[in-house]
Amino acid sequence: MIMPLGISTLCTIGKTYREMGRLLDLGIGVLEILEEYKDRLTPSRIKKVEELTGSYDVRLTIHSPILDMNIASSTRSFRNESVRQVLRSVDNAASLGAELVVVHPGVRTPLDFLVPNIHWRYNSESLRKILEHAEARGVKIGVENMPANHSYLLETSSEFLDLIGEGLPLQMTLDVGHANTTSQLEKYLQEMGTRIAHVHLHDNRGHHDEHLVIGEGTIDWSLLKKNLDMGHLTGVIEANTLSDALHSYAKARQIFNS
Repeated sequence: MIMPLGISTLCTIGKTYREMGRLLDLGIGVLEILEEYKDRLTPSRIKKVEELTGSYDVRLTIHSPILDMNIASSTRSFRNESVRQVLRSVDNAASLGAELVVVHPGVRTPLDFLVPNIHWRYNSESLRKILEHAEARGVKIGVENMPANHSYLLETSSEFLDLIGEGLPLQMTLDVGHANTTSQLEKYLQEMGTRIAHVHLHDNRGHHDEHLVIGEGTIDWSLLKKNLDMGHLTGVIEANTLSDALHSYAKARQIFNS
């Protein structure tokens, strides 16, 4: 089966609504709108997206905000505001008919050394609220795995399995580049399987989250193609520049649609 492929607006951050037509003209199968910086969705922008996408055969996904966010914060007001921002993205997705919202897990702080697992508990509580709200709005949540060398929760497949064991009906956004930095790609493919609902595609050399063009790093793309359930997910290129996004999109089509 062919996996619907597209591009994230990470590559047009700050000018997404001026460049969106250019992305759509590429004939992409999926457009992921990153709700960040100057590109937050508003009622007028939702209307504009509907007008722009109306004449294209394209599926929409939304990436909820990532900067200044921590759904596992030990400060209740910060945690609640982070959750509120994600719920807002879910509501925007429902308004647009977008099928999935990508959500980042929370971040650990040094408090974890003094009160073990405090951030894990708050992360779980926040994700439960987000999942319940999304189910009520008819939107899927794809919780994203995080890269190495940061303080994020959910860097490993075992952490996802622990959350599932707590009763959270998780689906995930497999960020292939992040998984390469934690040497977890094969683990995610084996252990998360059909719970992988969406993928972020970019390359790196295994140590840092570089967002390289596909093929310029060390990711085993044949392993990915062989083990993904292509008929049940969507994929988008995450690149830092439009030029890199176009190159990666061409490479991804060669890999996954051949």
